[in-house]
Amino acid sequence: MGKLAPKIDQRTAKDIAEQVQQLIKEYTKKNQELKGTSAALVNIFARFAEIIIERLNQVPDKNFLAFLDLLGASRLPPQPARVPLTFSLAGGSTIDAVVLKGTQVAAPPGEGEKDPVIFETERELIVTAAKLESIFVRDPEQDLYSNHSAILTQQGAEGVYVFRGNQPIEHIFYLGHSKLLGFADIGTFTVKINLSEALMGTGEITWQIWQETENGADWQDLTPSNDGTQGLTQSGDREIEFSNLTALPLTTVNLVTSRWLRCRLVTPITLVNQLPKIADIKLEATIHSTELLIETAFLNQVPVDLTKEFFPFGEKPKLGDTLYLANSQVFSQENAQITLQVNLINPAGEPGALPIARISSEPDDLPVPTQASRNLRLRWEFWNGKVWQELRTTVAAGFQGSPQIFTGNGQVVFTLVEKPAPTTVNGVESFWIRVRISAGNYGREASYQQVGEGYRLQPATFAPPLIESIVVSHTLTLSDAEPEEVLTYNDFIYATNPVPPFIPFHKTDLKQPACYLGFSLPLAITDFPNRTLSLFPRVTEVKYGDDHIPLLPNATNGTQLNKTEQVQLSWQYWNGKGWGRLTIRDETENFTRSGLIEFLPPADFTPKEDFNLPPRYWLRVQWLQGDYEVEPRLEQVLLNTTMAVQTLTIQQENLGSSDGSENQKFQTTRQPILAGQQLEVREPEVPSALEKQKIVLEEGEDAITTIADATGRPQAIWVRWHQVKDFYQSEPRDRHYVLDNLTGKITFGDGRNGLIPPPGKGNLRMSRYQTGGGTAGNKPAGAIVQLKTTIPYVDKVINHQAAAGGAAAESLESLIERAPKEVRHRQRAVTKEDYEDLAKLASPQVSRARCIPLANLKTNPLDTKPNLRGAVSVIIVPHSQEAKPLPSLELTNRVQSYLQTYSEPTVTISVVGTPYVRVDITTEIAVTSLEGAGEVAQTVEQTLASFLHPLTGGFEGRGWNFGRQPYKSDFYRLLERVPGVDHVSSLEVAEIEELAGASQTERFLVYSGNHSISLTFLE
Repeated sequence: MGKLAPKIDQRTAKDIAEQVQQLIKEYTKKNQELKGTSAALVNIFARFAEIIIERLNQVPDKNFLAFLDLLGASRLPPQPARVPLTFSLAGGSTIDAVVLKGTQVAAPPGEGEKDPVIFETERELIVTAAKLESIFVRDPEQDLYSNHSAILTQQGAEGVYVFRGNQPIEHIFYLGHSKLLGFADIGTFTVKINLSEALMGTGEITWQIWQETENGADWQDLTPSNDGTQGLTQSGDREIEFSNLTALPLTTVNLVTSRWLRCRLVTPITLVNQLPKIADIKLEATIHSTELLIETAFLNQVPVDLTKEFFPFGEKPKLGDTLYLANSQVFSQENAQITLQVNLINPAGEPGALPIARISSEPDDLPVPTQASRNLRLRWEFWNGKVWQELRTTVAAGFQGSPQIFTGNGQVVFTLVEKPAPTTVNGVESFWIRVRISAGNYGREASYQQVGEGYRLQPATFAPPLIESIVVSHTLTLSDAEPEEVLTYNDFIYATNPVPPFIPFHKTDLKQPACYLGFSLPLAITDFPNRTLSLFPRVTEVKYGDDHIPLLPNATNGTQLNKTEQVQLSWQYWNGKGWGRLTIRDETENFTRSGLIEFLPPADFTPKEDFNLPPRYWLRVQWLQGDYEVEPRLEQVLLNTTMAVQTLTIQQENLGSSDGSENQKFQTTRQPILAGQQLEVREPEVPSALEKQKIVLEEGEDAITTIADATGRPQAIWVRWHQVKDFYQSEPRDRHYVLDNLTGKITFGDGRNGLIPPPGKGNLRMSRYQTGGGTAGNKPAGAIVQLKTTIPYVDKVINHQAAAGGAAAESLESLIERAPKEVRHRQRAVTKEDYEDLAKLASPQVSRARCIPLANLKTNPLDTKPNLRGAVSVIIVPHSQEAKPLPSLELTNRVQSYLQTYSEPTVTISVVGTPYVRVDITTEIAVTSLEGAGEVAQTVEQTLASFLHPLTGGFEGRGWNFGRQPYKSDFYRLLERVPGVDHVSSLEVAEIEELAGASQTERFLVYSGNHSISLTFLE
């Protein structure tokens, strides 16, 4: 608020009336009060006198304003709001659309508004059918990556880091063998590995297999029963054993189907890691199954019920009888050692026991012991695909009788020395073992034996085996097998069957952190559009004091970059062979603020598979060097977006005709006039070379427009004139004019100071100017949706971010405050006050500033005795309704750059926010009535918050001075004024320093904290 001149006469109408009445009493010697007409006349006279006094009191301010006008000071025009607008193609459209510069988009009238608010695009925009599908980050220093694609469809609340990963980059190598890992009962699976170099450092690994779980199939950790490499940390020939595995399912990895065992590096790869190198690798599996059931059995052509005891060759075995046994799992294994466990109900008796004549069928009778002839021979065979090949069987020691010929319990052991083949037996296809009687017998049929001249009946002597159960076990060792498939997976890239020696884990080839943007095209489009495209990264605004630790590109090697070194980013695109350099136009200043990034996709822009995604067109930006104060974060990235400003552009508006007189004045049809207007005068002849040189210097190369007729002779010469604040420095031939931006009033010179426009009819025009501005343009997100111009193939438009920056025209009070300061500092920062005033001019967002000379508050914010030569610190506080206004880092950087421009180059300037002291109030308040007590508490809370606001608090509403703490008496005075409050029973004030020691610096501001309010009522 500007300081107005003191009043010349402070009397009001009441004071004058009382004075007149007193004078009447003195002159008339009458002591009576005036009534009726007399009193009315006195009051009328007093009111007229008050009006004159009010005007008289304004004379100093009017004269002061006139003086400022002579100095060329004027009120600043309103500022238009700016907003990013995102355009969308009509559904299914594959044709790129063009949004021309100046395309109008409107926000429908809001509550209390009559007309829509118009915005115009600042530049041409290509709305492409390409889609931005993916955003990824690679962080090679930490061996991490991030998938930030979610911010393409919805705004991130806190933002995502542009160059920081949050998930480990996978490093895996796969060993595939469909046979060895396909056995049902793998007793031991051994990986024989020769490590020429071992894993050293902090690296840790885990082994995994693919398994079905309750939550679906996934990779499950597998712990070795014996790890000779100790997690690949021991070099040389080593073995890694895994016990008791079941058959692994067939799984497809990188289009290769096999059964997989994989080794995954759990810890990130850092510079201190030495990675293992594999010189050779072999696999060995020992399969061991026990007590498996025979799947199917036949006696000759008759099926055998294996669920109960059975005679393997029938009750009356004969030569050639054959028992067929099937087990597809065991009898199919070449070189497998197979064991049949045979348990008989009637094993053979003691040697020399007499044969029993028959087997009783009575339930209480026990079967006779098995009795075989001395020449009994059973032939064990398997089918090798051509013939039934005899097996060489052995009998395990320690059993009575011979299970080999079914005379005793025990084990029959044999090895399938050739590869078995499936065959069909009695219509059943499987892998079969058969045993047949090739000689001897288990007894004979009844017969008549001649005895002398007669015959004697010899009873049958059959004593066949009766099998109670028969189960099969097997052991198979497959050694020194080469893996069928070896895959390595590093940084989303598979490598197939690398040639030993090879390194299974390796870092990404990237050296610095990078952010990747992946684009896709509709199926109908084959080539990426070779037209300028626009991105709008919405960067998270970081406020001063936010606690974020920058992550430097080379932080892991301990080298700290110079804090003053500028951040350098490199934009690149994939051209099919490598990463080519991409030139861009960056308004974000390396992601330090929101803005547009425009680029022209090269003709050789090529899709590439990465991050386990289908082919995309990838751009990437690398953080090469430099140090961010705070590492940037993104809330949203929008394609097909351009900036729009709340303006209305008027073109070719005729101002009138010059009559050649001095100090001519003209008026535009619309006001206010925003910066950037172009006023042209039609002149009878081309300016001289010297004049042309000055015109080009002031208005540019295109300042003179010549319109020729059919013969090529100049028909009209339009010259753009230059705006100045006043004519004091204008010379007679200077093409200058003075413009009042608020009223649209244009004034030309008198021929001595400024050239008089030549006489002519309709020879003055505003070839282009813009009007608009004000707070009405600060529309919320999603409000600007109306296309005022039809654009082919464009379906809709929207603002995903609120429009901001709209401000009303400067008030007279602000002009009175600003203009004298400008006279003092003359745009040069010398004194303490100069720095404070220029900080406010740096941005309209700056509400207050305080300069601390000889101090660097960035490095020592609590410096109470500054004495650092050549250093200046400026504390700024932004305009904000928040309880604790804090400047953004973008604002502090902008103010710092502005001050550096207008200060001595040897001065080191630091722009910081202010430390705050939180004020918490605990009070007990007695209310006047029980009715509305809740509203009283709410009002007290709001009153405290308003009173303690750093910028608008205090009793006068002008905020709090730096270092000023409220007194306890201030709160008594404040709260007892609240309607409904009878008195304050008790009150406690707690002041909490957010930065310990801040209250000793006298540079802090107070703000409203947490208040506890209790109410009482006393009748």
